[in-house]
Amino acid sequence: MTTLLHQVQQHAAALPLQLQAELLNYAIYLESKTRGQRESISVQERQERLAAALTQATALNPFADIADPVAWQREQRQDRPLLGREYVD
Repeated sequence: MTTLLHQVQQHAAALPLQLQAELLNYAIYLESKTRGQRESISVQERQERLAAALTQATALNPFADIADPVAWQREQRQDRPLLGREYVD
C-alpha cells in the first residue's frame, strides 16, 4: 500500500522543474499557515508587542531634525511632477 507522502512524491516527480518549485512554495506556505495557527498569540501579548515596538520607534526620534513641522508638512504636500507625465505649456 502506497503512503500519501509517496503519492505526492510520485506526482511531484512527474511535474516540470518550474512546477515542482511552485509545489514546494505551496507546501512551505501551508506549513507556515499551520504553524501560525499553533503559535497564535493572545490579544494581550499582541498589544504588549505593539507597545514595545512603538516605544522603540519613539526612542529613535525619526523627526528630530525637523525644525518647523508646519513648513515640513507643507513641503510634503506639494504636488510634484510625475515621471513620464511632464506637462508642456
